[in-house]
This record gives sequence, C-alpha cells and structure tokens, in this order.
Amino acid sequence: MNRKTYLSDSDTEVECRDGVQAKMLILGAPRVGKTSFITRLTQGYFTMYYEPTKLIEIYREVQIGDIGFTLWDIPPTIRYHFKLTCLTADVVLLMYDSTRPKTKEMVMTYWKKLYAQLKNIPYIFVVGVRIPKQREEGVFYIDNMSTVGYNDLLFNIQNTIR
Repeated sequence: MNRKTYLSDSDTEVECRDGVQAKMLILGAPRVGKTSFITRLTQGYFTMYYEPTKLIEIYREVQIGDIGFTLWDIPPTIRYHFKLTCLTADVVLLMYDSTRPKTKEMVMTYWKKLYAQLKNIPYIFVVGVRIPKQREEGVFYIDNMSTVGYNDLLFNIQNTIR
C-alpha cells in the first residue's frame, strides 16, 4: 500500500487523477474514525492508537471488490485549504459520530458549502460511525472496532460505481 501526505500552497493546477479507476474523499468531523475506517479497509484491523491526521493523506491502489480506489483522508483542520480542483471524486463518504448528533450537522453544513462549488457531483454516502439504537434511513452505520456495517457499505459503494 502506498501512502502519501499532500498539501499544496502552489497556484499551479494539481493533477487529481492517478490512473486509478475511482477516487474517494473521506470527510468528517474531528475524531470520528476516518483514519480508523481506512486502516480497517487497507490493513484489515482496528487499532486503539490514535494520532490526529494533520495533512491530507492519500492511499493508493485500494481494492473494493473489483474496483481500484485512491482514498483521500481529509482532516477537518485543513479541509478549507486544499484545492477544490481536486474535488473530482467519484465517491464521497461523509462520516459523523452517531452518538454525537452535532457532528452530523457539522459535516452536512461543510458538505453544503463544498457542494455549491463542484462541477461534477460524486456519489455521496452518509456514514454514521457507531451503531445507534435508532437508525436513520439513508445512513450506513459502521463500527470501527468490529466489522459491523463494513460489508454493507463496501458492497453498496462497489455496486453504485459500476
């Protein structure tokens, strides 16, 4: 697995496509589990070790079914500073903590600001991290400490992209 940290202050155009079949942006509230999701997906395990993501981290050649993805882990601390030209994603995961309702509101408000600036609209998956007692329709729920919900989410991503 190739991993690269990226943030550009340059005014030059950034090449966003890397020859990979699809690009996925992972956006969400602070400390919601974006990197844990990626670790589970790329390495197959959950770790209790936590270090906040400080810059955009790019994971290349991640397979979901028969589709290759480049995953972009976008930390909330810099989400307003990266070039919007790179928002040519095929899929966007909007992750929030389902036990903290304000995190969903925060993520949705941020997404509405980005959405207004996009030329191409990607497929959007709203992902509640942690399984609540009451589930909201249209939200995929996952638990980063187990594999609950992962297969359903990944299956739907793969089938939607085709």
